[in-house]
Amino acid sequence: MAYKVLIVDDDLAARDGLAMLLADEGYETLVASTVPAALSILKQAHPDLLITDIRLDEYNGLHLVAMAPRPIPAIVITGFADASVEADARRLGAEFLVKPISPPVLRELVTRALTAAAVRPPFVETRRAGRTALRRPLQVRIGQTTATVLDVSEEGIKLSVEMPPGEVLPRVMTLTFNDSSISFLLRVAWERRQDQATWVCGAAIPENVRDVWRPIAQALASQRSA
Repeated sequence: MAYKVLIVDDDLAARDGLAMLLADEGYETLVASTVPAALSILKQAHPDLLITDIRLDEYNGLHLVAMAPRPIPAIVITGFADASVEADARRLGAEFLVKPISPPVLRELVTRALTAAAVRPPFVETRRAGRTALRRPLQVRIGQTTATVLDVSEEGIKLSVEMPPGEVLPRVMTLTFNDSSISFLLRVAWERRQDQATWVCGAAIPENVRDVWRPIAQALASQRSA
């Protein structure tokens, strides 16, 4: 049975070009132009590999890697070299390619990703391991705006953040606990708009302060059964 590859790009020519290239190699190709459409395919068709562009309307390709219903090997493609985006992609376990893409390079990378996935889980799910939803959501501050902690792990946090309509969630934020001077710098790994004034996001705690963060996360998680 042929491997199934999901290709996500809002540019029709780029999307069809990748699909033709991989179909010629014997892969079954699935295509989508938006993140919601791609998430639906991920849930229903269970592709073996995800290839996604970074820029996808109000979302980006990293959202698909982060929000996939199950771990999936991924190749993230962009027209602009960006060290921070590349770091985010690799932290999520994805490969990173800058356009224009060499067909031989893409073929080799697809083969390597699928071969690796066949012999071991594609990602170590550190972002999901030990994640605990809070029994009572906790109010905090992100800069000068209100946010709610939805769940925590030893390496990250999930938040609901209130933002003025039309404003985009920043990629780097400072979280401060109410009635406390304790604060943490967060790097947003994924985000989605819940409504016109609310974003839901997942953010990572920098490695150099995780020793400080872990007892706080454990204390918050313990409240679940309090």
